Formats: sequence, C-alpha cells, structure tokens
Amino acid sequence: MFVNSYTATSDNPFRLSSSALWLKDANIHVVTNSAKYGNAQSRPATISAGDIVSFQDFNLYDMFFENASAGDNTTIYIVGVTMSKPEIRKLLE
Repeated sequence: MFVNSYTATSDNPFRLSSSALWLKDANIHVVTNSAKYGNAQSRPATISAGDIVSFQDFNLYDMFFENASAGDNTTIYIVGVTMSKPEIRKLLE
C-alpha cells in the first residue's frame, strides 16, 4: 500500500514519487485547486478540485503534475496498491 500527499509550492511540474514506484491500482484525489497531469514533456489532462481519477498498472515516477492555474497551489492525495517484483516483470514483458 502506498499513501502520499503533496501540496504544490510553485507552478513548476512535480512528481508524487522520488523513484520508480509501480502501482497495480491507485486513486488520485485533487483536494484543492485543479491540477494538470501527464509526462515530463507535456501535461495535457486536467483533474478538477474534488475529483478522483483511477489508474492501473503504471509507474508513478513517470507521472508529472502541475497547477492548472498559475498561483493556485494544488493539493493531491494518492492511495495505491504497490506491485510485487514478479508483477512488474510480467507487466514489462
């Protein structure tokens, strides 16, 4: 199980994990101020404040977030189930 929260302190992109973290299932909750998400190059999708988005079979380290509006620091919570090493190997085959 992985549980984390983050509040942006600037308009720069940020990650919710500082290293590779493979998750089987995860819910990302945007608590305050909408957030954009995507990868290191682009964050085209938006999660509105109060929304929950679910993801499956992914590496959280590959996801980037940023404030949807300049100066509106978002707060994000994530709750997820981590993958075992055999599950990660199978997914990457």
